[in-house]
Amino acid sequence: MHMRSLSRALSRTRLALPATMLAATLGLAACGGGGNPTPPAMATPASVNAVSAAPQSAPSGGFKQFVVFGDSLSDDGAYTLAAITVYSLSLYNIPFTGLPYAGGGEFTVNGGTGNWTDVLAKSLGISLTPNISGYGTIAGDLYLTPSGVTTSASAATCAFSAPPASGQASCTDFAQGGSMVSNAIGIGHTAGALTYPLTTQLQNYLTQFGGFNPNQLVAFLGGNNDILTALQTVQSSVTAAVQQAVQQALAANPNLTAAQQQAVAAQAKATATPQAAAVAQATVGSAADGLAGLVKTAVAKGASYVTVYTLPDSSLTPLGQSLSGGTTCNNQDPTQPCYLLSNLVQVFNQRLLNDLQGQPVKVIDGFALLNQEIANPSAFGFTNVSSMWCDPLTVSSLLCNMQTPNTAAGASVANVGSWLFADDLHPTPAGYDVIASATLSALRGFGWVQ
Repeated sequence: MHMRSLSRALSRTRLALPATMLAATLGLAACGGGGNPTPPAMATPASVNAVSAAPQSAPSGGFKQFVVFGDSLSDDGAYTLAAITVYSLSLYNIPFTGLPYAGGGEFTVNGGTGNWTDVLAKSLGISLTPNISGYGTIAGDLYLTPSGVTTSASAATCAFSAPPASGQASCTDFAQGGSMVSNAIGIGHTAGALTYPLTTQLQNYLTQFGGFNPNQLVAFLGGNNDILTALQTVQSSVTAAVQQAVQQALAANPNLTAAQQQAVAAQAKATATPQAAAVAQATVGSAADGLAGLVKTAVAKGASYVTVYTLPDSSLTPLGQSLSGGTTCNNQDPTQPCYLLSNLVQVFNQRLLNDLQGQPVKVIDGFALLNQEIANPSAFGFTNVSSMWCDPLTVSSLLCNMQTPNTAAGASVANVGSWLFADDLHPTPAGYDVIASATLSALRGFGWVQ
């Protein structure tokens, strides 16, 4: 398959959930059986931070490296090769002159300030590049280097920075779009995305660098794709249960009327939905446990300054708001599909916080931050927190840049700094600036930077 087709397939797979069908199958998510309870009020970001034995002062000489593990929210160019194949030719003719690539490669409006990892690294005086940049084709994986494309992953590792042995390596952003906590077949993987899970990202770091040191800031932000996958599994499980029930009923009585078939379907859905939701909750809870385990491994390997982010509530994104089939969805209404999405995020965050209580790490509350942005946009300089800035024809922000605004929605280069969302999940550079600013403020509060 051509790289452009692959990149579009990745984006569709990463972002698209069949909203109409999901709304139909999850319409009874709040019915009996306790399939969607409120997460328990236990550990909080404040409680984890209050008892953390993490350092209370900055490392001697300041931070020298920023090490990042995560998914598309922290990916600073792992799939740039896909964007180059789209934009380096006519009609755009955006040449590749190095990373970051103005045409695409990061999940935001490319050509701006980049994502939060880029912005924070610059604020700390640190260089940051992707550990590896590549993409899959039917002929095998291809990887990007400054001198061209290679089929050798080892030759492409740290291609845009000094080698690890130099002590000056900047290739410490291991995050990749579509990655899950431990499942190697992440979102978009079958379309060509590398989707190294966080477990592999950490192992790759340890293989290349041996261990951590006190002059590194280490960040973990993952689990979003585990939640989206779990949500999609609820939909498919309920749909399958309904279809099976109707088929069995028809086999027993081929003369069932349409109304009788609908009654069978409704009963099957009422039974299957809470069961599927409970399985999804258990799945995302296990993913949170896995992420906490990776954090603990990093600490055991010498990481001293570790930050872990709670996940933002993706029910507040354009994707989450579209789940009822329109442009708005009330995540406080148990009959709405975005309610389950919000619940899964909260279950993940709660389990993660419980696991991290008493650990020598610090938590940054991404969940609260997005809530604040949506509730009070003007305080963050936003005039639009509901629409996608990127033209839907780009499919996702991976292929979005300053030349592809969603003009039908009123987007333009002039207002990119006041819109929160680039596509239906990812922030604009302005949105990432907020994350970077909140992180820097938190680091100051921890005593880790001046």
